[in-house]
Amino acid sequence: MPPEEVTPPAGSKGLVLVMTLLMISVLTLLAGGAVMRTAMNLRDGGAQRVSQAAYRVSETGTYASVALAAQMQASFREYLSNRNPPGILTLADMGDAVLDLSTAGGSFGQELGDIGAPSFTSVVTTTDQSTAVPGFDAARYCFTTFRIETTAQVGVAAPANQQQAAVSGQTAIAAHVTVGPSLCGN
Repeated sequence: MPPEEVTPPAGSKGLVLVMTLLMISVLTLLAGGAVMRTAMNLRDGGAQRVSQAAYRVSETGTYASVALAAQMQASFREYLSNRNPPGILTLADMGDAVLDLSTAGGSFGQELGDIGAPSFTSVVTTTDQSTAVPGFDAARYCFTTFRIETTAQVGVAAPANQQQAAVSGQTAIAAHVTVGPSLCGN
């Protein structure tokens, strides 16, 4: 015996169609929300990557300035005053080697080069020259404290569109370094 054919009540076919369309609409809204959330997460991740890269460039500029002060000791103050403009150090002064962009083992790797032209400017000012340091002849030896404020730029300084703005960033770090002992008057 063949199975009995069940016929749905009149008008129920339309109800199934409406319910199916409603379910498809709900699933479409959920999928659209997931796509938007993923796009926002990608954008936020990219912004964080640029921000971290700018911070690392600023940190590198500060470390390079401190290293130069430690290397030059007493002549650092004179070196700064003879600069044009005075007290300004840039990436060009330190050399591109401080930002190793090589892909194999570089301090920044290819990532920073992909983001865009990194640069930094360190403004170095003399904040204090002290002669009273315990353990040193106060009349003969001096210590000089410098304030170093490094501003780093990654990407385009003045972005022309949203895409350039998404891969551009700027940050600043300030540090103090004391150099000495050196003979007073130098």
